[in-house]
Amino acid sequence: MKKIFSVFIVLVFVNCSTDEQSLFDPNAERNPPILINDGVFADANLCQEAKDLYSRLLTLTQEGIAFGQQEPFGTGNNFPMPDRLDQDFIEVANDYPAIAGFDLELISLQNSLFIDEFIEKFTRAVVDAHENGSIITMTWHMVNPNNSAGVLTAVVPDMLEGGMYRDKFLDNLTKASILLKNLKDSEGNPIPILFRPWHEMNGDFFYWGEGFRTTEEYKQLYRDTLKILTEDLDVHNLIYIYAPNWVTNSEEYMRNYPGDDYVDMLGIDVYDFKNGNFLQSALQNLRIVEDIATSKNMLFALTETGLENVDQNDWWTESLYKAIRSSSITYAMVWRNDTPSFFHAPFLGHPSVDDFREFLSKDVMLLSQDIP
Repeated sequence: MKKIFSVFIVLVFVNCSTDEQSLFDPNAERNPPILINDGVFADANLCQEAKDLYSRLLTLTQEGIAFGQQEPFGTGNNFPMPDRLDQDFIEVANDYPAIAGFDLELISLQNSLFIDEFIEKFTRAVVDAHENGSIITMTWHMVNPNNSAGVLTAVVPDMLEGGMYRDKFLDNLTKASILLKNLKDSEGNPIPILFRPWHEMNGDFFYWGEGFRTTEEYKQLYRDTLKILTEDLDVHNLIYIYAPNWVTNSEEYMRNYPGDDYVDMLGIDVYDFKNGNFLQSALQNLRIVEDIATSKNMLFALTETGLENVDQNDWWTESLYKAIRSSSITYAMVWRNDTPSFFHAPFLGHPSVDDFREFLSKDVMLLSQDIP
């Protein structure tokens, strides 16, 4: 009888684990833990504006979830080239996003003839977003230093001390530092940035990802990036976020973790791959990261998410909202809109507009006008 009972339990567990709704509790309430700001940051000389942003995030987390989009200003992957889509998020939401994402990808491709113009355009876009009330976050899909665009090779070891691409790596960091230090508001104060270097490192689709370097080489790359920016290049407006792609357990999440001394916030990227498992995966991943973040007295966020081309008209309320409504995340951000054939937020006339607006109207969701 005991053996039969045990088999029955296993079967029930398996069935529940494959049911997308199994982790969703409609009665769960959002109750973020009270975190203590100990004043210790990855950058020992972090500017006051960034410290103030962190304190602001602690308060915002208690009030709700700041929501936004990568490059919500219609410039797509060629930022800051001419717009290819209008400001879809802003037009549909009738407000600016609470979170606006940028990417440093193209800075390393700028030569001395054009870098000043690039930095000027980039800075103008960041300043505009900041003054419209958006909190700025930034990734860096650094171009492969061996110039083999689209080809994944093991270059990380050669970006470390003594490697053949070390000078190129340092040059890219120097270019980025010029741009980052140029980000100032209308009063000349530094604009603080939530910075996610070398993100989604547990995937195999970036040259800094799994299979193209050892775990220790990744950790050293992350640490070098922070140390060089802060100690050598005098960049002090960055709050550092460690953000893997989706994981299956806490051990996988922590595998590439560079250490508490190098991280200010935790993040996780979870997309809807149209396999019917988004809600389950998102709930599981957010629980994993929340447990780690709480134990470390850290904020955490759903740093990237989205359903490409939003081909489920009720995705916002029936998938994303259910995934985050009771989570203690500080913010959630969907990916960018490039073209009418590649987008992650609805544009005017898209069939998910009404559902998107209903999602944004939820008390827990915060846009620019909702954050002090």
